[in-house]
Amino acid sequence: MRSPFLTPKRYTMKKTLISLLALLLTAQFGWAIDPIDPIDQSYYATIDTTQGTTLRDNLYSITIAGPQNMSYDKLWTAYKTTDVYPADSLDKAGKIWDMYSNVLFTPVTDQCGNYGNVGDCYNREHSLPKSWFSNKTPAYYDLGHIVPTDGYVNNQRSNYAFGECADGTRLVNGEYHGTGQLGESTFLGYESVGTVFEPDDQYKGDFARMYMYMVVRYKPGNTDNISLAKAGTDGAKMFNSVDENFGLTDYSVALLMKWHRMDPVSVKEINRNNGMQQVQGNRNPFIDYPILAEYLWGTKANDIFLFANAVASFDPAFVPGESDGAADGQEALENVPVVHAAQIVIENGQLLILREGAVYSVTGARVR
Repeated sequence: MRSPFLTPKRYTMKKTLISLLALLLTAQFGWAIDPIDPIDQSYYATIDTTQGTTLRDNLYSITIAGPQNMSYDKLWTAYKTTDVYPADSLDKAGKIWDMYSNVLFTPVTDQCGNYGNVGDCYNREHSLPKSWFSNKTPAYYDLGHIVPTDGYVNNQRSNYAFGECADGTRLVNGEYHGTGQLGESTFLGYESVGTVFEPDDQYKGDFARMYMYMVVRYKPGNTDNISLAKAGTDGAKMFNSVDENFGLTDYSVALLMKWHRMDPVSVKEINRNNGMQQVQGNRNPFIDYPILAEYLWGTKANDIFLFANAVASFDPAFVPGESDGAADGQEALENVPVVHAAQIVIENGQLLILREGAVYSVTGARVR
C-alpha cells in the first residue's frame, strides 16, 4: 500500500548503520521474505504436463474441495484469519484489511449493521456479486471471492462489473474515503460495457485472481450446477455460460489479464491464501502459481504446463509483488515499474524499508 506521509526528513539515522543495512539488503532490495510454509506438492501434482481444457479441468478438481466446510456466518470468523493486517503492521496490526476503503475496522466490533457513510462498518462483499449466480451455494459463501469491505462503498459498487473508468465517483467522509471509483467504462475496445467499478491499482491483481479462481472452481458444467453469467446481470459481461475462453468473455480476459500482469501476487495474497486453506480447505491456484493464467488465457495458451518452467509464490525464488512465476524470472510484465534502490527509515522505533512508494518490514513483509 502507498504511504504518502513517510519522507526522509522525518527520520535520522547514523550513516554507518544505513550503509551496513543497505549492503545487507542489497541495492535491489533483495532480502528474503518471511519463510512461507510450502503447501504439500502433491496438492498440485495433477496439473503437471497438462494443457488447455485438461489443465483447467484438473484445476477444477483441486479447487472443488472447498468451500463445503464454510457457511455465510462463518465468514465473519474467517476474516480474523484471512483478512487482517499482520502483527508487524504497526498501528494497523490486527485490523481488517479493507480493499475498498482506507478505514481500519476492528474485527467483530465493526461488523455491519447499518451504515450511512464511509467508515461506519464493514460487511461481506461478494466481489463476484451473488445475483450473478442466483445466490446459489457454495458460491454464496465461498471465501475465495468474498472479502471484508466498507459497507457504504460496497453499496456503491452494487452489482456492477469490474472495469476501468475515468473521473468516476469516489466516496469521501472526512479522513475516510473509498479506494475505488464508479463510472462509465473507458477500457479500450470495451467502452460499451457501461457502468463499472474500478478498484484501486494495488488490488486489481487480487481481484483478477479471485475471478480466475471462481471461473475454474465453477467452470461451465460444474457439478454444483452454478452459472456465473446469469442473463440480465453484469455477470454476463464477464463470464460465459458456455466453455468459450474457459468461461470468461473476451472483455474479461483482456481486463483480468491486464490486471494480473500489472499487479503481481503480494505477501497479502499469499497469507490470505494460506488462511483460506486453513478455514475452507482449498486454495487459489493463480496465487500459488501466477504463471498458470498465461497457460489458460495468455502467452502460453498452447503450451504444456511443467513445474520445471514455473516458480511457486511460496518458493524462495519468488519475489512477491514482482515475480510473474516464470522459472527464468526474466519474463517482462506489462506496466510493472523498474525496481530502484530501497530507502531505510525508522517509524515509531521500528526499522522500515521504502521502495517504489511501498513500505516493508526488514523481513520483506509488505506493511502498506
